Amino acid sequence: MEIEKKRTIFFGSLLALAVVGSVVFFFWGNLINKGTIKLIGDAPFKVEIYGLSRQECPTSPCLVKTKSGYKDLLISKDGFRSIITSTTVKLWRTVELPLVFDIVPHVEAADAIPEIQKKIEFDMVLDRGNNMQKLINKSNVSSESLAYFPKPISKFKIIGDKNAALILDLNSQNNSGYIVNFETKKREEVSQKDLFYVEDGRWSNDGKFLIFRKKNSEKLWELNVSNKNISQLQLATGIKQISWSYDDNLVFVTDQSYSTVGENEINLLDTKSQTGVTFGIYKANSGKSELLGAFSQILSLPDEFIATSNGNTIYFKSDKKNFKIILRKI
Repeated sequence: MEIEKKRTIFFGSLLALAVVGSVVFFFWGNLINKGTIKLIGDAPFKVEIYGLSRQECPTSPCLVKTKSGYKDLLISKDGFRSIITSTTVKLWRTVELPLVFDIVPHVEAADAIPEIQKKIEFDMVLDRGNNMQKLINKSNVSSESLAYFPKPISKFKIIGDKNAALILDLNSQNNSGYIVNFETKKREEVSQKDLFYVEDGRWSNDGKFLIFRKKNSEKLWELNVSNKNISQLQLATGIKQISWSYDDNLVFVTDQSYSTVGENEINLLDTKSQTGVTFGIYKANSGKSELLGAFSQILSLPDEFIATSNGNTIYFKSDKKNFKIILRKI
């Protein structure tokens, strides 16, 4: 009898511990082990925590309660690209996630396109005061010298813009060329090995990169001023079909086909597209290209192509009609 009593007490204790453990586990998993994700963005939007929950966010900030630990999130908004991100939620803490939604690029008719800025004309002239050659802005004859050159260059080519210029010595391919930064007034020598046959080019807004076309090459080329590296790009299009935006982003349009690398990253191919033209962004700092879109109503390369400096809109003219691509909400 005593043995039966002890056995009953033992199993009763086990049952009680199991019940208590289940209650503690329930409260820990559902009420105690919690943290908060604070999403701050342009509401409304939806958020999904992979494998756990989905939630509508009609206002911002949007608070999402979830278990602590590493979380993968998918945030979606109608008409905008989805955001895939991750964060670590700590017990009883709040982690903030600012959201920037990019519009799914789309083409609209435009009443007009911005006026194309006139190309700045440069020249190399003799400064008789110090008997040195100097670089000047022909469009502003009263401006100061942009740079001095101790060795006269009798035959030259200048690829310049508002912030920088490349001066090539056409007397010999073995001579050095020069890069001039107008802000710092700094003049640097550069090898002309891959620059001698440059035809035209476009400088980035900060003067760190030059994208150029040269003779006997269908592809565009890049000069990185910081390391003097010169490289051929995958991009095969005209100088009129590229335009620098902010953050060293080169917006382009091409009739090349492409292969997809990641969600938005692409590799341009040497074959022509059968579905129209492709709009994309080349990021000079990383050397990667991203797809903006291939729009069925645009079948030929535009004659004029202008990206706004803030990167929100691209204007272009195609088949004598004006268009704009909306990239971000203004």
